[in-house]
Amino acid sequence: MKILLDTNFIITCVKQKIDIQEATDQTTSQPIEWLVPQDVLNELRNLQDKKRTKETDKQSAKLSFEIIQNLNPKIINLPTKNPNIDIKIVNYILDKPIVLATLDKNLKSRVKNKILTIRGRKNLEII
Repeated sequence: MKILLDTNFIITCVKQKIDIQEATDQTTSQPIEWLVPQDVLNELRNLQDKKRTKETDKQSAKLSFEIIQNLNPKIINLPTKNPNIDIKIVNYILDKPIVLATLDKNLKSRVKNKILTIRGRKNLEII
């Protein structure tokens, strides 16, 4: 199963102290190939580097990089030139069997793919 990670999903998992790998293993028995768009890495880097970002958000971005590294994902380049990352993600996963890990309601409503989301405090669910 391929799972594409969105920025807000990773940051929220960090803030809620959810072990993404462990929680996903409890959700599915299928082997997982993690996908992380380069744009997501760029967003996290921007969060970490911006002077106006709260210190807690900077720390969350830093921890997000560590979590991503531990997941050993495939880093993908989203092909469209549209500056909106959500639109790029929608176009990339369209008609592909990729689960989207996101909490973004607008993004969820745009895709017909399965969604990996947080349920309760520390549980993940594929819907």
